[in-house]
Amino acid sequence: MTTLESHTPTAAPSHGRAGIRQLIVAEWTKLRSVRSTWVSVLIIVIAGLGISALVTNIEAGRWSTLSLAEKLNFDPVRVSQGGVFISQFVVGVLGALLITSEYSTGLIRSTLAAVPRRSSLAASKAIVLAGVVFVVGEVTAFASFFLSSAILSGHGGKTLPAGYTLADKLRATAAPMLSITSPGVTAALFRAGLYLTLMALLALGIGMVLRHSTGAISLYVGILLIIPLLIQLLPTSITNSIEPKLPSNLGLAMSETIVRKNDFSGVLMGPWQATLLLVVYAAAALALGTWLLIRRDA
Repeated sequence: MTTLESHTPTAAPSHGRAGIRQLIVAEWTKLRSVRSTWVSVLIIVIAGLGISALVTNIEAGRWSTLSLAEKLNFDPVRVSQGGVFISQFVVGVLGALLITSEYSTGLIRSTLAAVPRRSSLAASKAIVLAGVVFVVGEVTAFASFFLSSAILSGHGGKTLPAGYTLADKLRATAAPMLSITSPGVTAALFRAGLYLTLMALLALGIGMVLRHSTGAISLYVGILLIIPLLIQLLPTSITNSIEPKLPSNLGLAMSETIVRKNDFSGVLMGPWQATLLLVVYAAAALALGTWLLIRRDA
């Protein structure tokens, strides 16, 4: 993915220091002026729709062979958000490069010279990144849901009634659907887009801490892929208490309309509990990154 290039923000002429509005405009200009941003957006949309269609088609095709437990745990919203697995890495790279690319090119010195108030610089980067990822994430989440619903309908799926019971799921002869107006659906889709936003901010915080593109991206990927594998080596009692709190499992919980077990043995957190914990993770990373940005030399 192309490294983001930096341009010196334009300072407000009235007092010789850029205000937050000017900084947001400058950061938006930097973000939209590089090809990697639009490539990232395209990947998020394509992955969201493409993987959603693939996973939905597979799940619908094997409905008759699923066990009772698998049918009970079937969540049409979660199935429709299969593309998040790819998108979470894309937004992480985008978030990290938003700050680390300025260090790699050396232009961070020019940026900090134009913006002496470093906390404002960090805030403007976070606002612009969050705005872009949130809009793209939400549009993709809802579009993927409607595409997935159309595929389920094509396989003979029927919409579950409001207030459906587990027996309604078991009686379904094809993979069932949920309406956009079904309880919990809109909230789950909202949280799916929010998950990508928070992960992008987490990566931005990591980037501000490490100031190195390869290191920041490697740590971010390690949090999503390596740490969950290493935790499996721990005693079961420890694994079950830590596993639901990992960012990747928080993402699963956020896109659920039911509370279920993850792919190993731990029970996922409630969706809003998971959202709050991920907010804490992202805020902590940004707070540490901002503190170090203020204290360290460029």
